[in-house]
Amino acid sequence: MVKTSENEILNKEEVGIKEEKLLSPKYDVVFHALFRKGNENITKALIQDITQREYKIIDMDKNVIITNDNIKKKNEILDLKVELDDGEICNIEIQLINKKNFRERMLEYWAKLYSNQLDKGEDYIKLKRTILIAIVDFNIKEFKNENYHTLWRIREDKNKKLILTNDFELHIIEMKKAKEILGNNKDDKVAQWMSFLDNPNSMEVKNMSENNQDINEALEQLRKLSANKQLREMLDREERYERDRRAEMQYAKEEAQEEGLAKGLAKGLAEGLAEGLAEGRAKGLAEGRAEGREEGREENRREVIIEMLKKELPIKLISEITHLTEEEIRDIKKSNK
Repeated sequence: MVKTSENEILNKEEVGIKEEKLLSPKYDVVFHALFRKGNENITKALIQDITQREYKIIDMDKNVIITNDNIKKKNEILDLKVELDDGEICNIEIQLINKKNFRERMLEYWAKLYSNQLDKGEDYIKLKRTILIAIVDFNIKEFKNENYHTLWRIREDKNKKLILTNDFELHIIEMKKAKEILGNNKDDKVAQWMSFLDNPNSMEVKNMSENNQDINEALEQLRKLSANKQLREMLDREERYERDRRAEMQYAKEEAQEEGLAKGLAKGLAEGLAEGLAEGRAKGLAEGRAEGREEGREENRREVIIEMLKKELPIKLISEITHLTEEEIRDIKKSNK
């Protein structure tokens, strides 16, 4: 199969661009197409604003190139990988869904980026600082603070200023929190980038682009990309995939909740039945052995079964809990009408 180069795909329809809704840059395919080779200026601006360091060189030759093979894969993960000054590596990825073990996955991914710098037998001195930037479209419940941008390093426990190595650098940015911060600080450049990634069609982004040249340039490039039908088709597939995955996760969650509720109710009723039987025995004994201990027990069990029926529990489940036959339970149901 002949592969189509990234520039061929992205430049097909740059002529006669119509004003229409801009594509969402927070999706992998659009993000990767926007911050690509040829757009080093805005890519460098994004990284510099996040890391608070200036870079002279930015090499994107090792980055993934969009091809026809990518286009046909609805779940192709396209992380942004660039090489900075002195061989430093920076990787940016966007997470739309809070997947299990997010933090552990970030550490494992950083470790791979770091170790893959060396070929077998090469000296460790060749290892360079590796920066991982994770932009997430959800709030991380463990981060109980108002900071939307957290920077993680390896520090000594007692002396927080003592850092083991500068090679490890992990940035985690929560987009939802960033939008709240932007409401109070319009000059926060990282928050401006997050607003752009989240909704480039908003009036807020349009207004900030008038004073932020990098955001303005990113908007101009995004307008060109948004006119590309092939890229729109790729995004449609990715959005459908994300919607389906969210729906599956929600369905699984609801199923688990319903199953847990049913088990909890059954357990509670079983415990209540046992307690009721004990109380029935005590009551029967207190009222006199002449009336019969068995009668008190049976009456209490009957009352519990009636309560179960009122709560519309299945007869089969009541039978399993009480050890009565389904026919006996139906007889109690009929006699209580």
